[in-house]
Amino acid sequence: MASPEQSRWFADDMQPNEPALRAYLIRRFPGIPDHEDIIQDTYVRAIAAHERGRTGIGRAYLFTAVRNAAIDWLRRRRT
Repeated sequence: MASPEQSRWFADDMQPNEPALRAYLIRRFPGIPDHEDIIQDTYVRAIAAHERGRTGIGRAYLFTAVRNAAIDWLRRRRT
């Protein structure tokens, strides 16, 4: 279960970027059928990094992580 601080961080810093992340995925990776899975994977990556003490997690990190998650998904599908 998330701490109140972690919940506040996620709500304040991560969730406001979701519409832009979704638009980016649709525009950049139209062949992926379920963008929601990619966004959730990105949130998991961001939360894990935050728990490891990385403090510079923001918008740029999210867009890099969502791009990498989409590329990973495409690679897994290819094999």
